[in-house]
Amino acid sequence: MKISSQPSAAHTSAGRRPGPAHTAQHATPFPAQRPGPAPAQDNTSKARAESPIPVGYIPDLVTGAETLAESLEILVQMAAATLGRSTGTRVDCGLFLNRIKRGTATAGTGIRTARLARLEQEVREGPLAEALAGSGTVAMNHAATDFRWARYRPHLQDAGFNSVLALRIRLDEGAEAALAYFSTEVQAFPLPVITEARTFADAAAHGLKLVLELDSARTRASDLKSALESRTSIDIACGVIMAQNRCSYNDAVAIIAKASSHRNIKLRRVAEGILENLPGGAPSTHFEH
Repeated sequence: MKISSQPSAAHTSAGRRPGPAHTAQHATPFPAQRPGPAPAQDNTSKARAESPIPVGYIPDLVTGAETLAESLEILVQMAAATLGRSTGTRVDCGLFLNRIKRGTATAGTGIRTARLARLEQEVREGPLAEALAGSGTVAMNHAATDFRWARYRPHLQDAGFNSVLALRIRLDEGAEAALAYFSTEVQAFPLPVITEARTFADAAAHGLKLVLELDSARTRASDLKSALESRTSIDIACGVIMAQNRCSYNDAVAIIAKASSHRNIKLRRVAEGILENLPGGAPSTHFEH
């Protein structure tokens, strides 16, 4: 996905320091320097150390969720609450997830954010798309004066949002995801808040990986169960054919295969049709374990 844009001079990107007035509002006072050379200050490490997110924290996206969609809903709600505490204002959140051969999924803390997450797939641009295609972090802190995303930005403004911040969630190969934070405030996401969002994204990556592994395990179990049930139905139907026609198992399979090809339906459906005509109906083939 290639996204080209020309941000205006008023744009505050993830990699630039906020303007003096806004920085003064959020800055933490530094103690007076002692004589002699001072050690280099790692602002990112300092912000992470002061972060309310504990080191090694992994958000629980499984408890209370029975499906992947419900886990994604938990994630966006937690993300919005976390950054809302950092900004001191209401923050909404949207999410985009793409898994190769498994399709895409979106989530949002509300109708507007869920719609904006889906919209990016239609217009093929926006903060989530740029975060995934670029450096992993992208911010627009004044939608009215920032002219990126010509097709997406009008929808952002119509939804009442003036600032948006998007970050990639780093997942295993074969999957990609990004979170987008939305605020009605101008200049809602200065550098300290972006650092906080990155810390949460790192934690969220671990939680989302666990969710995706669990979802894959559920899918494999469901597929295996379906395959076992299908095979059992076919084997029982073959037994019925063998008894009725005094033929071998291979001959019975050939009869079912011929019927499947002639009627253009699956082998299992042909077998189930045979069993449904048995006296007393079809035997149960459900596997509970």
